[in-house]
Amino acid sequence: MMTRWISAFLLFFLPSFVWASESLRGLRVDPSYFYELYPHLSAAEIAQKVISRAQEAHVNTLFVYAYVSNHGAFYPTEYPLTEVETHFGEKNIFLELYNLARANGFKVVAVISLTDYKTVWDARPEWRSKNNLGHDYKPMPQTYFLSAWHPEYRVWLKGFLQDLVMRFPELYAVEAVEPTVDCYWRGEADFNSEANKAFFARFPSGKLGDENWKKVRALGVTELLGMMAEISHQQNIKAGVVQTWPAESEGHLFTSEKMRDAVGFDLNEILSLKKQQKIDFIVGELLWQQWRAEYGTPVFTPQWTLPASKEFENLVANRSDSIIHIEISPWRGQHSTVTPNLEEFQQSLQVISKNVPHIDVYDFSQIENRSAWDELAVWK
Repeated sequence: MMTRWISAFLLFFLPSFVWASESLRGLRVDPSYFYELYPHLSAAEIAQKVISRAQEAHVNTLFVYAYVSNHGAFYPTEYPLTEVETHFGEKNIFLELYNLARANGFKVVAVISLTDYKTVWDARPEWRSKNNLGHDYKPMPQTYFLSAWHPEYRVWLKGFLQDLVMRFPELYAVEAVEPTVDCYWRGEADFNSEANKAFFARFPSGKLGDENWKKVRALGVTELLGMMAEISHQQNIKAGVVQTWPAESEGHLFTSEKMRDAVGFDLNEILSLKKQQKIDFIVGELLWQQWRAEYGTPVFTPQWTLPASKEFENLVANRSDSIIHIEISPWRGQHSTVTPNLEEFQQSLQVISKNVPHIDVYDFSQIENRSAWDELAVWK
């Protein structure tokens, strides 16, 4: 049955080239990994290596992480409640990459978090995402989730985004990385008092945790994305968001409604944002190894990437540009740990490279460590 499902998608898959000018071939660059990869190189030398490798691999867009919660900014900033990463941030690695990439014809996307900032979490306990007991929502040791509904946090984030786009006015886009309210899909967050207030303002007779509550908590994320887009567009910079897109055990992707209620990410509402708040692109993370590790079902192979890409494009339905994100990363799930070999990584690219106009890969450091540049170049 699963073979027939995949064959049907292979037969009827038709590309839709929404990004009219050219196909996007994006490579993610997280400076957090440069410590181990290039411990003795300067920021300028690293930037040159990144650009040279990217040129050889036919990359045309770099998704560069500008601020990572546990490390800080990879550029000097004095914006309140931020920190500058102590090595490459102080050396302004983001600016080195930004300048050299643009000089060589690359588009540069600044990747930031929407609701995860350790320094803010430490300084403002009342802004934190909360569980139903009013305790901090801390699903993993390295997550520092803040409430999308807290008005003071919104003011802080607005200023942070304005500061970013003013510093780097020639960015191609700003992208929010995986805005998530509920990591384990159990309705555990967000019960911040301001989120509760927003819910009861809309549903005075509602009950926290009910179906309408799930819609309202997702609306907080949608509104933050709209604010990010508006700030970016005021500077003629595009706005996008990347999100892991879960799959069911038999291979089909979550619907928009299931994603909204489980994760707190409402694709349909996000794609309904208008005018200056409109999101320009949505990146769907479709990782066969993640769901193979989670479920152990044989449908999840590199070839699954193609029908899953079609499903994702159908979910987006031309309301935004869609980009398919794949990785060479190993994944540990409830069933097993799955580490793609180089051939499998190449296959996952190969099955979509002729049918999917826009592809993005994570990440430079892993490709470099595993000498997978030849495999990456198959997407040309």
